[in-house]
Amino acid sequence: MLNKFIRLENPDSVFRFAREWGVLALSGNLWTGRKGGQLYRPGRKALTEGTESILAWRYYSKRAQAVLNVAAALKQGKLGDMSDWSEFATFYTAPDQMPRVIQWVEEGAERHIFGLGFAVLNGEGTSEERLEVARGAVATEIGRWLDCWKHDTARGVSDFALRWIDDQKRWDFQIDYHGLLFPAIALQLALVLADADGLYSCSGCGIPYIRRRERKRPKPGWSNYCDPCSKNGVAQRRAAETYREKRVEAVRLHSVGASVSEIAEQLNTEVARIRGWLQQGGKDAKTKARK
Repeated sequence: MLNKFIRLENPDSVFRFAREWGVLALSGNLWTGRKGGQLYRPGRKALTEGTESILAWRYYSKRAQAVLNVAAALKQGKLGDMSDWSEFATFYTAPDQMPRVIQWVEEGAERHIFGLGFAVLNGEGTSEERLEVARGAVATEIGRWLDCWKHDTARGVSDFALRWIDDQKRWDFQIDYHGLLFPAIALQLALVLADADGLYSCSGCGIPYIRRRERKRPKPGWSNYCDPCSKNGVAQRRAAETYREKRVEAVRLHSVGASVSEIAEQLNTEVARIRGWLQQGGKDAKTKARK
């Protein structure tokens, strides 16, 4: 979804995206800029009908793409392209640049009317100091994305929710998009910058954790573990216990008449492995009988 969102270029692409993913749910309030007008914020409510400005869609799309570009540059120790920075911030490196900054702020007050605001950054100091300021600005920017739609909202502001999974008979800790498009975009933007595949609940300690993209994504219904549990051997011990439990259960099910395919489906295990367990179980039984 995020990949498509940052590539919105014209009304047709916006329309196609909105039909697939939903609308921004913009709402306007009077503001007191130089010319007055409306200050818009996204994700205010679930809309069933209405209109939204293409300008707003392009604004958020360009800004999200700019943040991704800047974050990628910062990972390489570079500030990145100033045209990307101009979507949400500007630097000054000397007092004589303040007239330019003031002009940028005045123009920004008319352009940034969609709830995210903008920043003026002190670029004085060493290269590393500028990078530190820049990294802080990106973190603040992501905070704006995550929070701007929550203003004046008293309920449902948490980005997480607890859900009961009936078929697994357990609770699951999930990201909550509140049924709205903008929170989904904001949270996906944050996860991409954190180089995370998503939020998972550890099968060992039960604590939610962000899973890095270099780690293989767990299959649906399979156990997954956070880094501390993996390093402490919890994953290996649980895997061995699960393996033994499945083997015992496979033999038990077979003894009461279940077919190999039925056992494989019930235990979410390959048929060939079930056959191997059953054959090994028969050999073990014969060995015990001889003893």
